[in-house]
Amino acid sequence: MKNVLKTGLPVAIMLLVLAGCNKTKQEETPMTLITQISPSAWQALEKKRVVFGHQSVGDNILNGVKHLATRDGVTINIIEQRTAPFPSGISHFYIGNNTDPKSKIQDFAAAINESAVQDADVALMKLCYIDFNADTDARQLANDYISSLESLAKKYPHTRFLAVTAPLTAVQTGPKAWVKKLLGKPLNGTVDNAKRGAFNALLRQQYLADGRLFDLAKAETEASGQAACITQVDGQQVEVLCPEITNDGGHLNDHGQVLLGAELVNFLGSLPAKQVMK
Repeated sequence: MKNVLKTGLPVAIMLLVLAGCNKTKQEETPMTLITQISPSAWQALEKKRVVFGHQSVGDNILNGVKHLATRDGVTINIIEQRTAPFPSGISHFYIGNNTDPKSKIQDFAAAINESAVQDADVALMKLCYIDFNADTDARQLANDYISSLESLAKKYPHTRFLAVTAPLTAVQTGPKAWVKKLLGKPLNGTVDNAKRGAFNALLRQQYLADGRLFDLAKAETEASGQAACITQVDGQQVEVLCPEITNDGGHLNDHGQVLLGAELVNFLGSLPAKQVMK
């Protein structure tokens, strides 16, 4: 092994230097985005009051919505505020602190209870990829998320509370990944994505059947328009962010923003106009 390291590491270093002088594979890979939005979806969204709690990936998605609205000649109010929602469109605000998902769950509930959901048709809350690591108890976090969302749904029955799967990260590639494999170290985007996948599986189990789930993670894995982006962790298939839609491995690039923005508009546009009382 020592001999392998002696010969392998200099080669890896050389590859890293060469990589810095060339375009990345991501930049060379063309991508076809499915971003069609029907007039009926825009019209439905124009009439809805939507409340959205999020952090930076949420900003990415809303930037995509703004771009699409401009492209299609549509006017959608997208307002950052924590008070009662605008008469129509999307009212959004930042929740909690990154790396502390419980603070986000609690802050979203606090904002809702302070009037952020007043007369809203739809409310949704998104955690971030950075809220998950190797030590995350995915089941407990999912239980906390679901419990809070269901408590709010009971308290405000006229509003449809939606779950959002956690966004993913891309798996590390290139010379650095080669060195890690040589050293037997896990690649960035494997263990953490497994935790996100476990959390997302529980949200799908709870909300997919009744249409109360915006499956952000699924859209991120299908962004290449080909086979789903997955990796193997301990013999299990784990969803990962397609590299075509990110510049830093986590946030969405311009392509990704438009793609996920279209997913959100089409999803919200497909919802019934009013919450059905139970």
